[in-house]
Amino acid sequence: PCQSSRRARRTHRAPSARPAWKRPSLAAPLRFEGSVLISAGPRWAMTVQQVALLDFPWVLDYILATRFNGSLKQIRHAVCSIVLTLRTILAAAVELGILVSQDAGSIDSAISAKPFIDNMIYVITECLQNFPLCLDSEFFHSFLEPLPSHLKFLCGNFHPLTHMKFADSAKEKAFDSQTKAVTQALSELPSQCSNLELYMSSQEPVLKQIHLIKEHLRAPLWMLMHDFRSLHGEEKMLVADVREAVRFVTDLQARELQEASSWPDIMGETLLLLLPLWKLSALAVAKGQDAFMRMVAAPPLDANLSAQRLLQRLIEVLLSEKADFLDIALWFAAEPSSAALLSGSAAVDFLLPEAANDEEFTQFRKIGLVRVQQHVPSLQHHIVRLPKHLRAPIAARWRKVVEEVHLYLQLYLRVIEAFLEVQKEVRTFVHTHLFIEVTLGLPLMTWLSERGAADGNGKSSNGRRAYGGTPAHRSMAALSA
Repeated sequence: PCQSSRRARRTHRAPSARPAWKRPSLAAPLRFEGSVLISAGPRWAMTVQQVALLDFPWVLDYILATRFNGSLKQIRHAVCSIVLTLRTILAAAVELGILVSQDAGSIDSAISAKPFIDNMIYVITECLQNFPLCLDSEFFHSFLEPLPSHLKFLCGNFHPLTHMKFADSAKEKAFDSQTKAVTQALSELPSQCSNLELYMSSQEPVLKQIHLIKEHLRAPLWMLMHDFRSLHGEEKMLVADVREAVRFVTDLQARELQEASSWPDIMGETLLLLLPLWKLSALAVAKGQDAFMRMVAAPPLDANLSAQRLLQRLIEVLLSEKADFLDIALWFAAEPSSAALLSGSAAVDFLLPEAANDEEFTQFRKIGLVRVQQHVPSLQHHIVRLPKHLRAPIAARWRKVVEEVHLYLQLYLRVIEAFLEVQKEVRTFVHTHLFIEVTLGLPLMTWLSERGAADGNGKSSNGRRAYGGTPAHRSMAALSA
């Protein structure tokens, strides 16, 4: 019932074929300047920046600051004046707190003064947080509008401190010096706020333009991050399904054959290790197998017809509606070469969106596939020796897990499709309004590394081998968590 309700919550829309993902071409020849690609056309120079998705908000702020901060010079100076004044009050409040805490001769006075000083420090710290690199109208409303009430609060908490007296003349002199500094700073704040309001009103169109640019890009990015969180949740549930299948097979074998064996753990580990290969298979189908096979047949791969047929057969085995993981394991025992071809760097570059993080597939190619090939002979030995009355329930249980993998892949493809739409929208919008070419990079699309972290000896916290500490292999400790 739990699995049925989960399926009901998901959308069983088959991934639709989409046009091939093509890298944008520039009409003018290209040259490199540092890490930024510049088009060397005769009439214009267009900067092309590849930006990781999670870094884009900060990069956008930098781009906006580069373009608009010259127009906001007076506003920036006014903000800096207010910030410096608030920092002066903050530094003086900290010194006052130190003097009060050191006044051992007047404990009651120190106890009564400390809350006022703490209140001043807290409200100034709140005012000085979350400054964007490029200021916009939204920030100014959140920063400027509360300032009068903050100023009233500061004055209310500062006034009782002016009546404090110290027995030690040196402390009294130091305390008076700090209170004078606070008094002077508080007297300057109202005029500084008035200047800022005046400059803001003169530059309101620019501030609104900056805000509209940020607001336009915020919505699609927020929805995309929501999709990533959904995919993360599906991945965690898939790991839980694999763990349950391992436990079921282990208990069944112990109950029916009165023997304990580690091969169910190896089975579950192998399934999770193969997730990158499953993703590549789904991407190949979504992009179009004909186009993919043409790429495989062309240089530098130059795969012959036999290799192409085996590659197509591997994709069919992994994505078949009636896929049996026992049969998948036996397939890898009989034909390992097609997995290496599908996970090769040329195939990965062809299948992934432009500027995507391919660490997951690189680690699979270097380490994960080797471990799968090490596991397969042991799995084959146990699978062919399974009694008939045990093979059917074991196969049925793993078939349910493979169904969950297929549901996970559907969501994975929808997230990829959503990312491509956002990537295109951001590139077009930034080019139109800021005259800069920005290509968002797809982040790492697996979170398995967050479970089963290894220590320096390559052991997970529960004593199991963490398989080299790579993202795909540290996750295997989740099976025994």
